[in-house]
Amino acid sequence: MWYLKVLLIVGFYVPLAFCSEKEGKTLFDSGSCLECHNHEDFGDEKSKIKMFEQLEARVHACQLAGDDGLFDDEVHSISKYLNKDFYKLEK
Repeated sequence: MWYLKVLLIVGFYVPLAFCSEKEGKTLFDSGSCLECHNHEDFGDEKSKIKMFEQLEARVHACQLAGDDGLFDDEVHSISKYLNKDFYKLEK
């Protein structure tokens, strides 16, 4: 029974390891992100986002509000893109 738990955990986290910033940029540009935001909204010094987990949670909330229907690995890719190009947070 324990091996099923291990398989579920590995099955969830392994795809996240292969998410790319390039895919994140593509998803960001083609999604509804820029309907509410512009590039100046991201990563300024006054940002309340101080950890990557906070950024990913915010991206997840935005995609729900925008009804984008993204998968967790897509949210992770967008978060990685925003972090690389704007926030530069430690992971």
